[in-house]
Amino acid sequence: MFTGTAAVGLVGCRQEGPGGLDSVIVAVNADKRATARLEHDGYPVQWLTCTGKAEDPGVTEKGSPRPVTAVGVDCDGRTTGGQKIIVYGRVTGLYDDSCVQGKFTAKVDGKTVFTASVLGDCSGSGVTNGGGSGGSGSGGDKPTDNRGDSKGDKHWQGGHHQSK
Repeated sequence: MFTGTAAVGLVGCRQEGPGGLDSVIVAVNADKRATARLEHDGYPVQWLTCTGKAEDPGVTEKGSPRPVTAVGVDCDGRTTGGQKIIVYGRVTGLYDDSCVQGKFTAKVDGKTVFTASVLGDCSGSGVTNGGGSGGSGSGGDKPTDNRGDSKGDKHWQGGHHQSK
């Protein structure tokens, strides 16, 4: 388990390469972004631990391994009030340590408290994905309720509510 300085050092590492997404870096970033989102939504996090497992991307026609383009993430934790937290999903892109893209669901004591396709601020120059194709950022956290509808809060950025 990484703590303090070790985790900060990891998130600054290169997140793309011949192997694509790195499951440890994805897990650290998912933990950070999910914690920020939960706290923003009124669920103070006592602790949250995430693990990532790279999905097998297969091989090319020549037998070379393909880059990892998706990582499954599972997180367990507790609120400061002792409620059980689970966050799970599939990460398909990262942008530094400020943005995690994919599909995410968070539950507190069995109740879905959010679903999202983006956690954090993706308004930077591009998203790093396992395929190396990059792409433009998508403008920030897209909070959704448990039906998957957008709440339209375009000022929610990177774990903090931004003023106009």
